[in-house]
Amino acid sequence: MIDDEPLVREAIREHLELRQYQCWEAGNGVEALQILQTVTPDAIISDIAMPRMNGIEFVLRSRALGCRAPIILLTGVNDSSARALGTDAGAFFCISKPPDYNELDRLIRRSIELQRSAST
Repeated sequence: MIDDEPLVREAIREHLELRQYQCWEAGNGVEALQILQTVTPDAIISDIAMPRMNGIEFVLRSRALGCRAPIILLTGVNDSSARALGTDAGAFFCISKPPDYNELDRLIRRSIELQRSAST
């Protein structure tokens, strides 16, 4: 979970851990890229608007480093151009923030299924 807002990270992490997902947290894309050096996630959730490195730049850089995990972007702004930029950069999907947890669960399950089927 990548977000510059600690309360948002905590809420989403707690939600995911209740569903038995193991989570790592980062406050921005730079921190997340450091985590990717030692962790191979099944899926990534990232805010778009963050300091140091935004979510779209994170998607581009993580893909350039070979990370193929599906990335779900969150945006607090109802901006279709930001959503389009995110998916054009290689994100799996982009949803509004705060997330609808049912939608987030569905997207995580689907992204992990796709990731696993692609690697077989």
